[in-house]
Amino acid sequence: MSSFFITGTDTDVGKTIVTTLLAAYFQKQGKHVIPYKPIQSGAVEDGGKLVAPDIQLYQLAFPKLNEEEANTYLLKMPSSPHLASREEGVNILSSKIIQHFRLLEQKYDMVLVEGAGGLIVPLQDNGYCMIDLIKALSIPAVLVARAGLGTINHTVLSVMAMRNAGIPIAGIILNQVTDGDSSIEQDNKRMIEHLTNVPIIGMIPCLKNVEELIKNDRLLDRFLASQQFENLKEIEGNESTSTSRK
Repeated sequence: MSSFFITGTDTDVGKTIVTTLLAAYFQKQGKHVIPYKPIQSGAVEDGGKLVAPDIQLYQLAFPKLNEEEANTYLLKMPSSPHLASREEGVNILSSKIIQHFRLLEQKYDMVLVEGAGGLIVPLQDNGYCMIDLIKALSIPAVLVARAGLGTINHTVLSVMAMRNAGIPIAGIILNQVTDGDSSIEQDNKRMIEHLTNVPIIGMIPCLKNVEELIKNDRLLDRFLASQQFENLKEIEGNESTSTSRK
């Protein structure tokens, strides 16, 4: 079973909750899995120290998760990593992230790497972007996108960018699905699959109480059963899912 890079069409599309849910799913499948956030900007102070909000969400499902193991760069400024690192005097090195990831791969069955923002988010002032890091890690990507109006354009462009970079795409997950039967969201799913030839393996509703869902095994099992995360097993590393549409 491969590791995966969880990326998004934009910031705040739900990458962290998707990463947490995928990690919980694979843990329930018996995998020794770790969610990994290489770069966290927008860190907050808690008890006199900086903490990573995304890792705090991971810890709902993985209470013993070590923050230092799950994160390489922790930045306070809520901005693009290249700006936050410049303002805080931190030099983000892709080589350090890659080394950290390889060490995690040796220890765990699966590493779920969560990006920051979208694909063309600069990590350094020289223009090195998130998409370059995904390519360097040589793992398939899972793309998280909003379910509603406008997502076709953003999602298809993101898929095109990854294909041009030679990144295998393991699946797409639509987030923030509204209650009830939305004809727009269902058609978005159909059209995205048609235009990209990439399967949508999950449609996650607007979650009102994430903590309750993750901490309640019965609720979590029911929720995970409603998704198609198991399809990642079938298509991991399968380049046929990331070729041009027929």
